[in-house]
Amino acid sequence: MIGEEDAASALDAVDRTRSRAVEFRAYAHAGDIVIGWGLVWLIANLASYASPGGTLAWPVGILLATLWSIWRGRRHGKGDWRGAATGVTIVALVVLVLQIAGVDGAARSNALISIFVAAMYVFQGIWWGRRFAWIGLVIAACVIGGWFFDRAHLELWLGVGGGGALIVSGLWLKRA
Repeated sequence: MIGEEDAASALDAVDRTRSRAVEFRAYAHAGDIVIGWGLVWLIANLASYASPGGTLAWPVGILLATLWSIWRGRRHGKGDWRGAATGVTIVALVVLVLQIAGVDGAARSNALISIFVAAMYVFQGIWWGRRFAWIGLVIAACVIGGWFFDRAHLELWLGVGGGGALIVSGLWLKRA
């Protein structure tokens, strides 16, 4: 017979293992999606830096990454309306903040949107696992570094630093 204390310990171990499995499954699932968005950040920011018309890379990149995210999400399960609702809410929030605050200029808009993205990764980290929070903190560091220390090269900071961080982090998540 197993004692009450041993049974409680075994159930606790099973619960910890289940929690870690859910966390690692979320990491592995998100890896490809994070890589896709990292490529968009890298390419669109470098295009914006290289040419004034390069900002047109953003709508194309966002559309492609959104379709990629939806496709990858459906391959890993039957999709959850809450994910889409959260995405729409975040986009609406960012658009409204940009409009209400009267943000002028592509660099300021890019920095503000990037800080929102960084915060969302930190929030994901609070709910789904620390690795997401680390991604958000690295992106925030790139935004802060570019904005406060080298604004003339902000798109390089965000493209190479933020986009590169997303690509490397996506590979890190896939290995989980």
